[in-house]
Amino acid sequence: VYATTTLAHELPALAHCAAVASGVLAVPIAHEFGEYLLWFRPEVLQTVNWAGAPEKAVTLSDDGVRLSPRKSFALWQQTLAQHALPWQPVEIAAAMRLSNTLRGVILKRAADLAVLNEALQRSNVELDAFAYIASHDLKEPLRGMHNYAHFLLEDYHDKLDEEGKNKLDTLVRLTQRMDALLDSLLQYSRVGRVDLTLQTVNFNVLLADVAEALHLRLEGVELRVPRPLPTVNGDPVRLAEVLQNLIGNAAKYNDKPEKWIEVGYQSPDEQSSTARERHYIIYVRDNGIGIREKHFEPIFRIFRRLHARDRFGGGTGTGLTIAKKIVERHGGTIWLESTPNIGTTFFFSIPE
Repeated sequence: VYATTTLAHELPALAHCAAVASGVLAVPIAHEFGEYLLWFRPEVLQTVNWAGAPEKAVTLSDDGVRLSPRKSFALWQQTLAQHALPWQPVEIAAAMRLSNTLRGVILKRAADLAVLNEALQRSNVELDAFAYIASHDLKEPLRGMHNYAHFLLEDYHDKLDEEGKNKLDTLVRLTQRMDALLDSLLQYSRVGRVDLTLQTVNFNVLLADVAEALHLRLEGVELRVPRPLPTVNGDPVRLAEVLQNLIGNAAKYNDKPEKWIEVGYQSPDEQSSTARERHYIIYVRDNGIGIREKHFEPIFRIFRRLHARDRFGGGTGTGLTIAKKIVERHGGTIWLESTPNIGTTFFFSIPE
C-alpha cells in the first residue's frame, strides 16, 4: 500500500495537482502490468496550534547570535497548505480488501481464459488436421473422376451428341476447380501445422525471387522500390508466399493502362507506436481497382472472392487468408487502406 497526505512534498512535479490530489492511496491489482487502484484527496488547509512559535528564540549581542528561552508561551497558529486529510486505518484496510478481491477475480478470469485458450488451440489443431486429411484424401477420387471424364471424351467422342460433350466438358472444369480448391485448403492447413524455420531474411533478395517467379504476371507492370528493404528474422519460404500473394493480387486486380506496384517499409524508429514490441511494417501499394471499406475484413476469409470467378484471371480466394495466417504466426498483423478506382495498400508487420 502507498499512502500519503503530502504528495506535493514527495513528488514536487505534481504540486500543481494539490487542489485535487494532495493525498493519494494506491493498492496494486496487477503487478506484472503495472496496474493499480488509486484514490485522491484534495488539499485541505489545516491550522496547527503551537504552544508558542516553533522557531527557536534568538537574541543579538556583542558576541553574536545567542539562543535564549522563549519569552512568550502564548498560543501560536500555523496554516499548512498542500496537505490532505489523513487516511484512516479502516480506509487502508478496505482498500486492501478490495485489491485482494479484484486480484482474486482477475486470477479466476485468467484461469478460465487459459482453459478456453487451451480448448481453442486443441480445436484449431484438430481442424487443421481435418482440413489436411480431407483435402489430401479427397484428391485421389477427384483425380479419378477427372481422368474418367477425359477418357469418355476421347473414347466416345464420336458417339456423344453436343449436349453430352458439353456436360463432360463441364465435369472436367468442375473437377479442375475442385482440385484447385483442395490444393488451397491443403496449403492453408499446412501453414498451421508446419513449424516456422526462422532465420535472417533479406527482403531485397526475397522480392527479387518473387518478381522472378511472377515475371509473366508482372509484364507491363512497373515495380517500384523507393529504398532498399530491411532484413528481418522470419521464415523465408512463408514470407515469400505473403509477398507473392500481395504482389500477384496487385498485378491481377488492375485495369489501368499504366500499372505500377510499389514495395516499401517503415522502420520501428519511423513509427509513432506505443506498443511494447517494435515492428517493421512492409507495404505493397498499387494503382489498381481498389477495395471498398466494407470488404476490408471479409477479404481475409477463406474462399471469399469479391468478383465473379472468371473475372481478373480467376482464383480460389485463399491467398489473403494464407498470407494473414503466415503473418500472424510471425507475431505480426496485416491490414489495408484502399480507395476504389485509385488503388490499394496492404501493410503487414514483422517483429524487429
